[in-house]
Amino acid sequence: MDRNSIDNIELLQWNELVYLKRKSLASIREFAENIIAIDTNRIPQINQKIHEQKKILKTFLPKAKQNQIDIQQTSSDLLAISEKISKSKNFLSTMQHRLPVENEENLLHIIQYNESIIKEKKYANSNEKDQIFSRTKDASMKIDAIRAFRTVKEQLLYFETQCEAIKKSFNTLNEENSLCHRKIGDCNMTIKALLDSKHQIAKERGSYLQSYNELLLHLGKINARLDMMAKSRKRQNQRYPNAISRDELLKARELAKRKLQSGSKLSFDELRLLYNDN
Repeated sequence: MDRNSIDNIELLQWNELVYLKRKSLASIREFAENIIAIDTNRIPQINQKIHEQKKILKTFLPKAKQNQIDIQQTSSDLLAISEKISKSKNFLSTMQHRLPVENEENLLHIIQYNESIIKEKKYANSNEKDQIFSRTKDASMKIDAIRAFRTVKEQLLYFETQCEAIKKSFNTLNEENSLCHRKIGDCNMTIKALLDSKHQIAKERGSYLQSYNELLLHLGKINARLDMMAKSRKRQNQRYPNAISRDELLKARELAKRKLQSGSKLSFDELRLLYNDN
């Protein structure tokens, strides 16, 4: 649209105003179609995409929260089992040098033998009886030490197996948590890009609407100018019914000019058209 033509409506003739009006109407229709396309198609599509991304995001947020809880719990479990392993190793390290040289079977035989002596009263005196009790108690303590060492060793094996399982679970949770946070990051980035795009479309719509409103104002001015010119022509026709229009006058003057250039003879009225502006 020629901005100069719009700003100089008062200087334009009828045909120019009609042409400008047609162009204005075409531009108004184009801006209206663009605005409708934005309102009914582009913005709803972006809103739908934003809704879908937010829906996906909502599925990952609880997972991320639960993963964090599970990681903390697993970390606590790992710390607890590590402390048990450490205590078991310290116990075994301490007891390693205190274990009796006898095996459990021999010690049991010693206990059974001494108990049978006591039962059958095959001791000479109370002092010998006390010695037999002492040997039985010593053998029992040695057996307890052997059994305690074996139990702790078995527990250590169990703790280490459990520790490996917890570590595996901990690593899996960390991987799932990292993946979940990547998905959340991707969703947030997509939503931000969509919101930026929506903002740009809104600005574009605002520009179309501003141009639409400006053209409506100019169209009103064009229509007002045309109405004024139409009323002026009507009054002129009423005052001078036989007067020719300005367009007809210009056409007749152009024909007279061509006749003069071709060497044809001009009438008095044609001469007046060429040399008299009235």
